[in-house]
Amino acid sequence: MLALPTALLAFLLSAEPQINPDAPAWLAEPLREWTFDRGDEGWAAEHECASAAEGGLLRVRSTGADPFLHCKVDLAAGQLLLMIRARSRTGGDGAVYWTTDQSPQRGEDKVAHFPLKHDGQWHETAVELLAPGRLTDLRIDPGGAPGEFDVDWIRLIRRRPHPLSIERVERADGQVSFEVKNLGAEPLQFSAAGQTHTLAGGASVSIDRPIDGTRPLEVVSLELQAKDLPPVRRTIFVHNPQAQADWIVRPLGDFTLRIAPDGSMARIESNGQLAAIVGPLVHCQGKLPELKLVADAPALRRVAGVDGHRRDALVDEPPDLRLSGGSLALDPGHPTVQFQGQGVALSISAAGKEISVLIDSQQTCEGPVVRAIGDLEQGLFAGLEYLGKGEKSSSKLDIETAEHLRFAPDPLKVTVPLMTLVTDRVSAAMTWKDMQLQPVYATPNFFDAAGDHRMTLRGKRIEATIRLDHASLEETIRWAVARVGLPPLPEAPRSPQEQWKTCLAALNGPLKTEAGWGHCVQDNWARQPFADMASTVWRLSGEAPALPRLVPGGAHVPNDSIYFVTGRAQQWLDHQSAQAKDIIRQQQPDGSFRYDGPYRRGHFEDTASGVCARPAALLLEYAYVSGDPAALRAGVRTLEYMKRFRTPRGAQVWEVPLHTPDLLASAYLVWAYVRGYELTGQKDYLEQARKWALSGIPFVYLWSRYPIMLYSTPPVFGATDWRHSWFGLPVQWVGLVYAYSLNMLAPHDNSLDWNHLARGILLSGEQQQYPTGPHVGLLPDSFAPASQQRRPADINPCALVSLRLVLDGQLDALCVASAGQHRIAAPFPTTIRDGQAHVRAKAGVKYQVIIDGRRIVELESHGDDVVLLR
Repeated sequence: MLALPTALLAFLLSAEPQINPDAPAWLAEPLREWTFDRGDEGWAAEHECASAAEGGLLRVRSTGADPFLHCKVDLAAGQLLLMIRARSRTGGDGAVYWTTDQSPQRGEDKVAHFPLKHDGQWHETAVELLAPGRLTDLRIDPGGAPGEFDVDWIRLIRRRPHPLSIERVERADGQVSFEVKNLGAEPLQFSAAGQTHTLAGGASVSIDRPIDGTRPLEVVSLELQAKDLPPVRRTIFVHNPQAQADWIVRPLGDFTLRIAPDGSMARIESNGQLAAIVGPLVHCQGKLPELKLVADAPALRRVAGVDGHRRDALVDEPPDLRLSGGSLALDPGHPTVQFQGQGVALSISAAGKEISVLIDSQQTCEGPVVRAIGDLEQGLFAGLEYLGKGEKSSSKLDIETAEHLRFAPDPLKVTVPLMTLVTDRVSAAMTWKDMQLQPVYATPNFFDAAGDHRMTLRGKRIEATIRLDHASLEETIRWAVARVGLPPLPEAPRSPQEQWKTCLAALNGPLKTEAGWGHCVQDNWARQPFADMASTVWRLSGEAPALPRLVPGGAHVPNDSIYFVTGRAQQWLDHQSAQAKDIIRQQQPDGSFRYDGPYRRGHFEDTASGVCARPAALLLEYAYVSGDPAALRAGVRTLEYMKRFRTPRGAQVWEVPLHTPDLLASAYLVWAYVRGYELTGQKDYLEQARKWALSGIPFVYLWSRYPIMLYSTPPVFGATDWRHSWFGLPVQWVGLVYAYSLNMLAPHDNSLDWNHLARGILLSGEQQQYPTGPHVGLLPDSFAPASQQRRPADINPCALVSLRLVLDGQLDALCVASAGQHRIAAPFPTTIRDGQAHVRAKAGVKYQVIIDGRRIVELESHGDDVVLLR
């Protein structure tokens, strides 16, 4: 591939549409209002509830877990806003469903979920709806539990875009340029920055605002005013690195924290170099609050500034501030810096490598705004972004629908409260506890038209912890999890005995025909005598299914034990050897594997960690069982090549773009590197396994809002075919493969409780299984947390069985024991002592073992069998 000339590349990049982070300005047109002063006004209970109008209220009594009421309408629709004032004593979140003349059936394509507070107090909620055509029906779900739900009023508003829009903001040469566009068809007159402009329909104009440059943090705004229209405003915060202040100084590990005495911002420096800023520390709707440093006693002192002149320093200065060469050094005995303003309070403390920030505000505000300086090496927004060197957030490389704009997503799509920015100067990570807060993430910082990298939170009470270090992205994941611990395990839906019965019912149900089992129950999945299913049935029942032949595979976690208890060990060995040779033929001389299919589009190369990890895992698994030296050499070549990768991606290129961050890649990477470590003893392979295990955690929900959500696993941070989004939509089979690999890692690494994490994923999977009905025991392909809805295809439960067995310390597939130059593979627990293999089998069972990948021995068990290895 020919490289683009530098000038042309710069032009193409500059021509990309700039992301506008401000919510679009809308004009509101009231469509309908229900006040319930004249009865129910068409609203009627439909399911698991009763409703009646009384005293100007619509009183709804929920009697079950799925209550909803509805109202027939006939309104021209479009972009709508449904507003509701209600008080609730039910449980769970609410939802609005709608139908139109173009789409008359209710479904998950026409639903908006919203949080509910069940405190019995009145709250107003606004829900956005997109309903092309004519609106025909509205349905409201008042939570998901029995209780009372009172509605004061409901309003339906149509919205259309404001004709004025600030399309781009650029900063250069001491000024900020705002590009203003008239989105309408007719000319429009407006005023801005003291001047009047007239724009033709579709035309644009650039309006410049100067940068003063004398303050460390400067607010630069532009407001557009047009007759009979609401104003349009855009604000950016400009950091002027040359501007100084009488900083309050705190040590911060390898860094120094300098806090502006007016509470506007802070700088983080390392060896005299700027590494990050927190700017602003807090703002409300683009305005910096006027803050004063809180003190025990008023004081006003003259201090030396950076220019050597003395000046008034602070009003109400705390008595524990000490002069330190033009900066104010806080006494270590008083680590917290506190500011107070009208309707807002702010406190900052530093300890070790961490900054703790607490913001209390009467209105929704944003802060702390952490901005990492330097070239981006890695970035993480757990659940939404996993970025490599120089990559941009909210790009269309993984999803091309409107959901690519994920800088301020629905908090439900955030899997772990963690955002990280790693540059060549700093590793900055932020975590928080309140999952109702709105996290915001942008790299580069298109909020402030700056080249830094930005993350923050929005809310009224914000508690955040920021860690500054030079660590890798994966180490920030470990830090965020370790500081609060993994959540307690979800409740098991069944006893172990009931779980096995449920899984057997699935395997013996509609999944199975005379031809064998389907991977999924749906008819388009061919039925075959899959070895994985037969092995699982044998493990659960003790009876090997009578099958004239076996087909390898069938489940997401392989299980080949059936070959060894039905006299087919040689068939297994031949298949594995042929598969390894085929993989080696596909391997490139550098140890890599390549992909050049339709899902390569947009990726910067024709390989990825997931493309290489799966064949590496297959080769090394075969080498682990058989000792095959060619498979081991080839697998090690790939392990060495994969050290160049920094992002788990590209393991599901049958439907997901090669570029897309992918939990399945993390799973195979762990699997491959653990086997590599076990086979070679190389410690760096164990370090790689640990790194990739950490990389999978952001794909796991470590918090919960719904009964089935905790430890569920969205599979990728992107979409199938760049269209079908997987953000916030768990696909648990992918998590089960990851959890299985964690169980392999756990005996070698205790940096986190990997088995606890794996068991949480297992229990979430068991919760997601169909509990009753014709598909009982099957695992849905995906599970929607907000609606608690299982979505097909419906998958065999073999991976669940394998994972539970190994987590319970039992054998699920083959046991491999090795000592010296010998290794043995058996379908029962096996150890090697004094040159002999001891196999603990079931008396009377006939089975085979493979010694050193070549010699097959047939046995009829006496319960504890001895096999000579020579």
